[in-house]
Amino acid sequence: MTDQATITKIGQTIWGPSWQGPMAAALKQHPRTIEDWSTGRVAVPLEVWKELREAARQQYLKLADLDAEIVRAFDAAYQRTMAGER
Repeated sequence: MTDQATITKIGQTIWGPSWQGPMAAALKQHPRTIEDWSTGRVAVPLEVWKELREAARQQYLKLADLDAEIVRAFDAAYQRTMAGER
């Protein structure tokens, strides 16, 4: 996979379809720089991959925290349903 394909995939996965602005903010880069990387005009610098990995890790941890909340909400909804409430 090329750098531009990888950075696009990371951006879309973490920040959705309008990923370039949020990625620029997270990496403290100019949006034009992100565009340059995503089009292949400029190679992604070595240190940016490390920063992107950390950004991905932080998103993973946020999602992991949400998982526990979703399970609690599901359990509460299940208990209400079983008790005949709604």
